[in-house]
Amino acid sequence: MTTGLGSHFVAVLESLGMASRLRQGRLAARAGQVLSMSLSTSVVVAQVQDGSRTHRCRIGIKAFTKPEWASVEKALVSQALYTARLLSGEVPYEMFADLGLRLFPDDMRELAMDCTCDTWDMPCQHLAAVCHLLAEMFDQDPFQALAWRGRGREELLARLGDLRRGTQEPQSIKGFWRTRRPAAAELTEATTWPQADSAVAAPSGRPDAVLDELAPLPLELRGERIVDLLRPAYEAMTRRSAD
Repeated sequence: MTTGLGSHFVAVLESLGMASRLRQGRLAARAGQVLSMSLSTSVVVAQVQDGSRTHRCRIGIKAFTKPEWASVEKALVSQALYTARLLSGEVPYEMFADLGLRLFPDDMRELAMDCTCDTWDMPCQHLAAVCHLLAEMFDQDPFQALAWRGRGREELLARLGDLRRGTQEPQSIKGFWRTRRPAAAELTEATTWPQADSAVAAPSGRPDAVLDELAPLPLELRGERIVDLLRPAYEAMTRRSAD
C-alpha cells in the first residue's frame, strides 16, 4: 500500500488507464518478480522475472529543463514551508502545479515504456510491477522522484543553499543598513562604531587610520567592505571635533 508521494504516482497511472494492469503488476511485485531496479535522470531500468524468463523493462520520462528547475528552486527558497517540508523528506507536490509543471505526467505520451516480453498491449504486467515498486521507492525517498526529473538530493540542496546565500545579507547586519549608502553625517548621528583596542594607538595623520588597526571585519554590503563604508564617518567625526 503506497502513501504520500507514491500514492500520487499510482493515482496518475490509474487515471491514464493503467488500473487493471496495475492490479496484475501488484501481484507480480508482491511475489518478488522484480529482481533489480535502478533510477537515474529520465529513466528507470528493471529486471523482472516471469517463469523461466527474465525481461528488461524501461520507463522513461523527460527531465525538467534548466529554466523549469530554476523556477522550482526559486519557489523552494522563497517559501519557507516548502523548504521545511523538503528537508523533512516530503516533496511539496502541489507546488509543481502552482508553477505550471507536473512532477508526474498526465498523459501516457509523456511516459516511454518498453519491455522485452512479447506482449503487444503495453504497458505489460512486468512494467506495472516496476511501477508499483517505483511508487514504494518514492514513498521511502521522495527525492528519487526529483532525481527522475533531473535533480538528485545533493545537487538540489547545494543549489538551494547557494540561492539562499545569494539573496540574504549577513544576519549581523540584516535590517541595519538602508537601501542606499548613508551619508557620513547620518552615520555619525545614528551609529555607534566599534572602538580600537585600548592597547593599540591609532597612527596620526589619517582620521580613519584606526580602522586599519582593527581585526578584519568579514562583512560586506553590496560588494563593498564594511570597513570602507566606515571611513567617511571617521572623517566627519574628525571635522566635527576640530570645529
